[in-house]
Amino acid sequence: MAASKLLCSLNHDIGCAESHVILLESLANAQEIPIAIEHLKWVQEKSPSILQDICTGLLASLSSATCPEPILQFLKRIQDVFNFPYLEGYLQPIITM
Repeated sequence: MAASKLLCSLNHDIGCAESHVILLESLANAQEIPIAIEHLKWVQEKSPSILQDICTGLLASLSSATCPEPILQFLKRIQDVFNFPYLEGYLQPIITM
């Protein structure tokens, strides 16, 4: 929660996608999905263009995750809440594996 607040306090510069990906991975692994969703809503409000980069980073992290299930569940939740068209094509093959 504190890390999310810190990133959100940087109103002049929301940072690079990588810092958000690291935060969101940590939140997903800690089962803090509501906080992660709220953080993404803030990012969408401040800089919607960075969302695709964040989602791409989360998808890329699946291949190196020792336990990808929390991130996969978070990606599914992102799709449910935000309905990002660029996640649809990636999540379907992963879900059916």
